[in-house]
Amino acid sequence: MEFMKWHGLGNDFILLDCRKKNIALTAVAVVAMCDRHVGIGADGVVRILPPRTSEAIAAMEIYNADGTIAEMCGNALRCVAKMLAPENADAPSLRIDTSAGTLEAMLCRMNGQDEMAVRVNMGIPGLRRRDVGIDDDGEALAQSIPITVDNSVLPFTGVSMGNPHAVTFVTDVDSVPLERWGPQVETAAVFRHRTNAEFVEVVPSGLRMRVWERGVGITKACGTGACAAMVAAVQNGLVSTRATVLLDGGTLAIEWKGNGCPVYMTGPAVHVYDGIIKGSKGDA
Repeated sequence: MEFMKWHGLGNDFILLDCRKKNIALTAVAVVAMCDRHVGIGADGVVRILPPRTSEAIAAMEIYNADGTIAEMCGNALRCVAKMLAPENADAPSLRIDTSAGTLEAMLCRMNGQDEMAVRVNMGIPGLRRRDVGIDDDGEALAQSIPITVDNSVLPFTGVSMGNPHAVTFVTDVDSVPLERWGPQVETAAVFRHRTNAEFVEVVPSGLRMRVWERGVGITKACGTGACAAMVAAVQNGLVSTRATVLLDGGTLAIEWKGNGCPVYMTGPAVHVYDGIIKGSKGDA
């Protein structure tokens, strides 16, 4: 089985092109491939599929490293878009079907760098409690959600970018014990389907963020998480409509003009290598 290894700011993925030959994955196969000791090693696996809508060039399906399916992943979307760009060189933009809808991407320059980055319209964020999997039949916003981590209660802002996020602001993000606090937030009883957890510090250059990804753990970057952090920061009056989000793996440029507007994310996507999976543990 042929595969491609890509990453966005160190958030790495195994890409499988299933447009002409279907590859049905099992959770066991995904876990084996993502294992960094005896497998390829990755934060997730992405199946690139035939488009589901007439305006799209392809569809994508994302698996977390633990074998569960993720609704959306911004870094993976940038990787898929850049992988597909050469065969769609005449297209002004690239539309890709995801579980969060059909999203539009285009190649661009970022901060004067030679390597082409990818700018993605990530869609309109969900701001209600029910959007992030909190039981609520009304229109209540997902703000000031109290979650206990260790012996402290922190207020979180919930944001859906097609997948659920819980964002809290701290004074020193590098001192956050992410390996302990992350899983406590992910599995907090208030979220029906668990959540991604972002810890964010406002810094002179914008936002500094560290992330615990649902079904993965600590990762170097999270595109949807950076978008969620930006949305939460605007909601809480901490930044304007544009900001640089600094993650452990690098920086993303995020834009959000407020309620009813889409979030735009710009960042790199890097092709690492191609390979072939052999042996029973890697077979899908």
